[in-house]
Amino acid sequence: MVATGFAVLLLATLFQGSFGICFKKYQPFSWEAFWVLFSIVGVLLMPHIWALIGIGGDYFSYLASTPLPQLLGGALAGFFWGISAIWYSRAIDILGVSLVTGINLGLSNLLGSLVPMFILGTYPSPSTLVLILVGQAVLMVGVYFLSRAGFMKRTEMGNDEHKAEKSSGGAKSSLFMVGFIMALASGAGSAAINIGASASNAPVDLAVDAGVDPIFASLLQWTVVFAGGFVANFFYALYKLIKNKTYTDYVKPGAAIAYGKVLLTSFVWFAALGLYGFASSLLGSLGPVIGWVMFNGLALIVANLWGFRDGEWKGFVRPRNVALIGNAIIIVALIVLGVSNGI
Repeated sequence: MVATGFAVLLLATLFQGSFGICFKKYQPFSWEAFWVLFSIVGVLLMPHIWALIGIGGDYFSYLASTPLPQLLGGALAGFFWGISAIWYSRAIDILGVSLVTGINLGLSNLLGSLVPMFILGTYPSPSTLVLILVGQAVLMVGVYFLSRAGFMKRTEMGNDEHKAEKSSGGAKSSLFMVGFIMALASGAGSAAINIGASASNAPVDLAVDAGVDPIFASLLQWTVVFAGGFVANFFYALYKLIKNKTYTDYVKPGAAIAYGKVLLTSFVWFAALGLYGFASSLLGSLGPVIGWVMFNGLALIVANLWGFRDGEWKGFVRPRNVALIGNAIIIVALIVLGVSNGI
C-alpha cells in the first residue's frame, strides 16, 4: 500500500512540477483572458469532473449532507489560495518558473505539512517527528540554494542592465522585488490547499461510511477547497478582462491554440492534486504531512528541469551550478522523509 502510494505520488509530482510551464506563452490571450477560462475549467469544473468519474453521480449528495459551517473552513482556505494563485502566475511572468517555484514550494512545504498535523491530531512517534523535522530543514536548505541561484542570476543580468536601470529609476530592480514578494505570498497560499483539504474531511468521511473507496472519496475535499478558490480567481480575472477590454482576445487569430493551452493547463494542474489526494490516502495517517512535503519537493525538481529546458539558466553558469546543488540537497531531504514514513 505504501509503495503504491509513493508510485502515485511520483506521478502526481510530474504533473505538479509541469503545470507552471503551462502558465507561460499563452498568447494571443492576455493574462486575464487566459485566467478567466482557467478559473472556470480548471478550478471550478475539474474537481467535480474527477469526483463524478471517481465516485459516481451521487457524489454531490455527500457535499449537500455536510453542515455548511464544516464546508466554510475549507472554502475560505481555498479563497486564500485563489488570491495566491494569481500572485504565483504573475510572479512567473516576472521571475521565471525555476525561482518562483522554489520560493513558493519552500514556504508551502513548511506550512502545508505541519499545520495539517495539528488539524488532524496526527502526531508521529518522537523518532519519526525528528526525521520529519530534519527532512524539512534539509529541504529548506535546498530551497535556499535555489533562491540564491535566482538572485545570482538577477545580479548577473543587472550588470548588463545597470545603466538602463539607473535611467529608469531602478524600475527593473523594483519589478524583481515585486515578483519576489508575490512568490513568497503565493507560497503561504499554496499551503492553504493542503490545510483546507485537511479541514474538509466531513464529506469524505460521509462517503467512506457509505461504502465509497477512501482513495476516491478524497476527491470531495477538492470540490470544497476550490469552490472558494474559484471565487477569488474568476472575479478578479473578469474584472481585469472588462477593465482592459481584452475580451476581444477570444476571437484573435491563433486563439484556438490558446484555448487548447487552457484545457491542457487545467488538466495538468488538477491531475497533480487529484493524484496527490490518492497518494495521501495510500500513505496512511501521515500522508497529509510527509506526502505534502515529498509532493512539493519532487515537483520542485521537475519544475527546475523544465526551467533548464526552457533556457531560463542559459548563459548563467554559476547560478545554474548553484541551482543544481539545491536540487541535489532536495533529493537528500526526500530520502530522509521517505525513511521517516517507513518507521
